[in-house]
Amino acid sequence: MVKRSVVVYIEGGTVGGTADSDFRKGWKTFLSELHEIARLNGFQTLEVVRGKGRGNTYNRFNTHQKTRPDDLCVLLVDAETAVPEGSHVWDIVENRVGDGWPRPDWASERHLYLMVHFVETWLLTDMDALQKYYKRDLNRKAIPRIILEERTKEDVERALRSATKDTKKGPYRHGQAHEIIEYVSPAKVRTLSHGIRLFETLSSLIIDNKVI
Repeated sequence: MVKRSVVVYIEGGTVGGTADSDFRKGWKTFLSELHEIARLNGFQTLEVVRGKGRGNTYNRFNTHQKTRPDDLCVLLVDAETAVPEGSHVWDIVENRVGDGWPRPDWASERHLYLMVHFVETWLLTDMDALQKYYKRDLNRKAIPRIILEERTKEDVERALRSATKDTKKGPYRHGQAHEIIEYVSPAKVRTLSHGIRLFETLSSLIIDNKVI
């Protein structure tokens, strides 16, 4: 029997000798329930791949089928913009200036997942996760609680910096998201429309591609 994996290409991460392994660890923990669904449906594992730059992540996802055609491969990236209700996700990345990513012939809407507006929005859903990471002196009052997916990147970044500026780790900076996502509750992210879409739609895709 051919061994198949669910492979999730995710943009982002920092530099350094352990960058890839640290990134995989954080996201694999967050996606653990999808890993279990993959195992229950015959897949060997759910594999997280750090795509680094945004364009590189898409390109690696796009060519995956040529090198490992037996895998189930999906893409998880920041939307970088608002996503109107009812939008097709591939239209968002194809029409966005700076992307222009066409949907691969083999891919469906269920192969692309967006974090709206970006991963930092997902971090705001779980105050306890932020507290666990930053520990003392986190200003919880600076964190917005509602209409998170409608908030601009600037608003979210401003809130995170304000909430964390007095902590021992210092103000939030890009590259920390994968360290925090390890503590974030998927149930909290499910309160967002694109958060619940990741878990429910990807689960259905995994089950529909069950390894016999």
